[in-house]
Amino acid sequence: MANETPRFTSRLPYVIACLFGLTLFFLDITYQAFDPLDRIKINSKNYLQSGLSSLKNSFVSLQINFSDKKLLLNENKSLKEELSILSVIAQQDVFNAKLDDVSHPHRIINFDTNEYFCCSHHRMFVEKNEKFYQKGFVLNSTGLIGQIYRDHSNSYELILLSDIDHKIPIYNKYFDIYCNAEGSGFERLIICKSTKDLDKGSIIGQEFYTSGFGGVFNKDMPVGKVISFTQAEEDEYEISIEIFANPLIDERVFLFQSS
Repeated sequence: MANETPRFTSRLPYVIACLFGLTLFFLDITYQAFDPLDRIKINSKNYLQSGLSSLKNSFVSLQINFSDKKLLLNENKSLKEELSILSVIAQQDVFNAKLDDVSHPHRIINFDTNEYFCCSHHRMFVEKNEKFYQKGFVLNSTGLIGQIYRDHSNSYELILLSDIDHKIPIYNKYFDIYCNAEGSGFERLIICKSTKDLDKGSIIGQEFYTSGFGGVFNKDMPVGKVISFTQAEEDEYEISIEIFANPLIDERVFLFQSS
């Protein structure tokens, strides 16, 4: 077998590379030729650090703002509930009712507002607390909204005055009208039927109050005011009454045992 011929590798490229490197090193030391590149590198690093720091500060600020907003919302909710309690306390004499424990209103856990606006059954479910109610009426900060309808394991079912299945005994002292007003199935509207042929201009705006009959509602509780008077049949007239109270206002309500 023949031996391979030794190959000669030139060292010239290595020498040239070394000389080129030394030249660059000399230029950098003598004339600071590469300072602009260093400055670009330093500036880029500083810019990146500044950007990251700004992003971090923005994130921290966002967290603080979110926390402050959440705290503000909670404080606003708490203040609203306190105002609701104070409003009901102020109405005690008007509704001839006494609050046994004003610190425990009942939280609304289910109220189908779509059903309330579209359909005729207006029900509300509220949480239970330590007090038990067999029957009674319901107030919020705007007034009388309904009564206790059913007792469930974890809640009370309330029927609102406007529910088509609800009736409430009311009267108007000025015209000496007594009736069992029926829920219309429309929001904040009940219907009182009367055989009295009244002057339409005089009856509009008249206020109706609970008569105290039936054993649920105390006497002389404000209910609503007349907004229309129409003849339904030959000897019967319909008085449409707009309910004073609005069930959509508060997140909590107060239950009262019938006296």
